[in-house]
Formats: sequence, C-alpha cells, structure tokens
Amino acid sequence: MSASKHWERRIPIYLIGMFLMTIGVNLSVLSGIGVSPIDTLPYIVSLIAQKSLGLCTTLVFSVYILLQIVILRRRFQWKNLLQIVLSIIFGWFVSLSGALTALLPQHPSYPIQFIYMLCSIVFLGSGIFLYVTADIMSMPADGVALALAEVSGKPMSSCKIVFDCTVVMLTVSLSFTTSAACGKAHSSPPLASACAFDSGKNA
Repeated sequence: MSASKHWERRIPIYLIGMFLMTIGVNLSVLSGIGVSPIDTLPYIVSLIAQKSLGLCTTLVFSVYILLQIVILRRRFQWKNLLQIVLSIIFGWFVSLSGALTALLPQHPSYPIQFIYMLCSIVFLGSGIFLYVTADIMSMPADGVALALAEVSGKPMSSCKIVFDCTVVMLTVSLSFTTSAACGKAHSSPPLASACAFDSGKNA
C-alpha cells in the first residue's frame, strides 16, 4: 500500500515537471533570444516541416529512442520503449503550453524578451528539478546520453555535452541547407547566427 502511495506521488510530480519544462520551452521560443540545445532540433524541424512544435518534438524524441536501440543493441532494455509514451505526452504538453503562451504579447520589445527568457529559465529549472526528483524514467535525449556513457565508459555528463553539441551542429547544418527555414529563423536565435547570410533578404 505504501509503495502504491509512493508511485501516486511520484507520477504527478513527474508530469508537473514535464509540463513546467514545456512552458519554459515555449517561453524561450517566444523570447526570440534562444532555446536550449536539446530543443533546437525540434524547433528547426517545425520550421522546415511547417508543423507544430509539439508534434515535431514527439517525432524527434522518437528518433532518439531508435538511436538508443542502435547504440545499445542487445543491452537496450525494452521497458525503455515507454519513452515513446513520454514523448507523446511531452509533445502534447508542448502544444498545450504553446497555446497558453500564445496569449502573451508576440514580437515584444527587448526588455520583455529578456523577461520571457528569465521566466523560461525558471520554468525549465523548476520542471527539471521535479522531473529528476520523481526519478521515474529518463527523457529520450537523456537516454541517448546514458546509452553513450554505458557503451563508451565515459561520464554521463561528458556524453551529454557531446550529444547536445552534436544536436546543435545538426540544427545549424539544417538551417544552412534549408533556405525556407533560414528565412523564418532569422530573428530567432540560435538559428539566427546560422542564417546571418540571409540578413539582406530579411532587412
């Protein structure tokens, strides 16, 4: 009975943490100052595909799960396929929180952009704290870092940095090679730096 109550507490904490994280994601996008490394790829994919950020987040996270299978092979624990469910929930939360943040002023002045970014950091930090505290299951991106750490024998923190940098470089590559995305991302760093060549067209 106590174990059941234990899970009854952890699951809501985990879900609340996820939702707070998605508010942070949408506020960072709304700020136009930049998004966290792990959110850059879903963001550029949403610009290229002209689909919602929530849907693209779910799709990209699903690819991360496949990547875990490729990396771990027989060592992959099939219970981690539940990350697919988490990806769907997280993507839905991104869409829901996106609808809420859409009520805020769009294309704000720089002081308001800065406030959005500060709020984004608070929401992300709070969400990550609750998500880690619940200790139920890693999100797909963290799962890839854990898989790399298991195979390479390197610290998880080092593998996480390498993975995040790889994701950002892939995002920059996509923004360079997709002119349509560059035109739309010009005013939304970190993609803006990758689309600097397009500044004349957007002036």
